[in-house]
Amino acid sequence: MKIPVARKIRRILFLQLPCLDNEIGRHTENMELAGFYLLHSLVRTGEAGGLEFRFLERKEELLDDGHILHLLLDWQPDVICCTLYLWNIERTLHILKRFKVAEPTVRIVAGGPEVCIHHPFLFRSLVPDVVVSGEGEGVFPHILRALRRHETTDLACVAWKKDHRYRWGESVLPALSLQESLPPPHHPGWVPDADGTAYVEAGRGCPMSCTYCRYAHQRKGMTFLPPQELTKRIRVLRDRGAREIRFVDPTLNAHPFFSRILGSLAGLNKTGPIRFFAEVRAETLLPEQIDILASAGFKEVEVGVQSRDPKVLRLIHRPANHSLLEENLSRMVSEGIEVTLDLMYGLPGQRFEDVAGSLEWAKDLAVRNIQCLQTLLLPGTELRKNRKRWGMAADSLPPYGVRSTDSLSWNEIRDIEELIHEISPADCMTSRFTGHRLSDLFEEKVVIHIDRRKDPAFLPGTSSRRAILFRGDDLFAAKSEVCKIMSEAVAAEPHMLWQFVLNPEREFPLDLLESMIAQLHAFPSHWIDRSASVAGWNRIASRRILVLLRQDFRYSTSWIKAVESLLEDHFY
Repeated sequence: MKIPVARKIRRILFLQLPCLDNEIGRHTENMELAGFYLLHSLVRTGEAGGLEFRFLERKEELLDDGHILHLLLDWQPDVICCTLYLWNIERTLHILKRFKVAEPTVRIVAGGPEVCIHHPFLFRSLVPDVVVSGEGEGVFPHILRALRRHETTDLACVAWKKDHRYRWGESVLPALSLQESLPPPHHPGWVPDADGTAYVEAGRGCPMSCTYCRYAHQRKGMTFLPPQELTKRIRVLRDRGAREIRFVDPTLNAHPFFSRILGSLAGLNKTGPIRFFAEVRAETLLPEQIDILASAGFKEVEVGVQSRDPKVLRLIHRPANHSLLEENLSRMVSEGIEVTLDLMYGLPGQRFEDVAGSLEWAKDLAVRNIQCLQTLLLPGTELRKNRKRWGMAADSLPPYGVRSTDSLSWNEIRDIEELIHEISPADCMTSRFTGHRLSDLFEEKVVIHIDRRKDPAFLPGTSSRRAILFRGDDLFAAKSEVCKIMSEAVAAEPHMLWQFVLNPEREFPLDLLESMIAQLHAFPSHWIDRSASVAGWNRIASRRILVLLRQDFRYSTSWIKAVESLLEDHFY
């Protein structure tokens, strides 16, 4: 089938926007493996000839939407391949919609974990021209070939837009082996990041079929790298400066040659120590495997338990042998392995007593870290499809968090979040909203002198995390102007993280803060504002108000406490 004639394809951009958070000093992780694999698929099939390819550089990933849009306009890609996750889908579609207005002949190909046939808003956006569900390495060469010929494919996992609708194909391609999908071990693209961390995929697919996850439903069967091939890749990464290697497999010990892999890694670590991290299924580990884990370099592992209630585990299709699980967890802890243990709340049939009891059980095990995660109704999962059966109420936008079920009320979920916070304080909470020094201030700080502002339409800055410092003789008198600037900022960049910081020369009435807070609550929520306790406590994490006290002025203790209390009530 013919499609509307577009520009000749010369340039392809791979776009994967990072997950934004408020933590200062932490390296933002953004594994662009998908684009790397797709580019290799074109090289492998001979479709890369005569084309230019581009990824955003590290410093470019940290730009705000407006500056990323300018980058796209300057480079003029003919095809944009975007990888969509729950943390970047809204922002990616927002930027690409603006780009398409300026460049209507560009072709946009969307893939990633967010893509599924019944997605709640992806297809209504009409932004992508082509949508891919599942693994893309086998189908992307076919898509590019079709785009070059102004045709479409007839593949069951690919949908093409025509007349404001998307049509899926019917043909099924045989799945590639993992070794075929990955670039070869000595490819120059295999390098550690700035922190010395590298990522390796030993197997693809999952041995379980949990109802809250799509992994096992997207791929039928599993594929693995041979042990010698995996060892070769790790040796290359070590020689290129990797100090830590993280396996991205959902269950590393599902590999049929897991014991042999451990032996090879132990041998590698004799000539130069590397730290490894992996997710494992604890109850299926053998005693001899646990004995060698530490010497093989696994200083930390993550174990998914989710629930201690056998009924709940049956409902989510996740069987477990609790006696073996507990025995192996204790053995790993005694071997000095740092265990991160994952629990969940909001699962089908789950009650408050199960979650609270699971938390106490995990505390008694003395594992390094306990994560109790909110159940998410991810698009395309069995759990989302059957949510009415369990009375699940959840957000319609990312991260799709479950707010209540027929066995867990909203208040009980709030109580669970309080318990979690007591055991393991949440990430990225603001340590202090008021003070002479604020440790959570973003690196980019734009100072606005209210008394001297000449161009009300111009708000400087480039990054996706920005602090605006308001200064002036009487900030309370400038309340309307302060709120107007805030409104302009969020309206111009709704998907970035903002800090609005008052730097007062004197104490001001709290009415100023209340007006600013009301202004921010009027805006649509950011995805991190819908996360777990942020939304449950009706707080805002994406656009915060802080007060930076001046060193040359004395403020009353009662006023400082009142300001801190008010801001704590509204911001995360």
